[in-house]
Amino acid sequence: MKISGFTFIKNGQILGYPFLQSIQSILPIVDEFIINIGKSEDDTLEIINSIKDKKIRIIESYWNENMHNKGYVYGNRK
Repeated sequence: MKISGFTFIKNGQILGYPFLQSIQSILPIVDEFIINIGKSEDDTLEIINSIKDKKIRIIESYWNENMHNKGYVYGNRK
């Protein structure tokens, strides 16, 4: 059995989310951790890349800010 984790984030540093600590806390219990990173205005991507763990798979995406209805902004990949 393989255990996977997933999260999405955008502007994590600007918004003050403890995303680095959150990611580091889950790595010991998963086989892979997938992170969808929206195009950010801060160093969120660089901070996550600095973790250097083979379990992490990054998906870079563009979130269409005009699609707020029902959470669709998270599902648009460019």
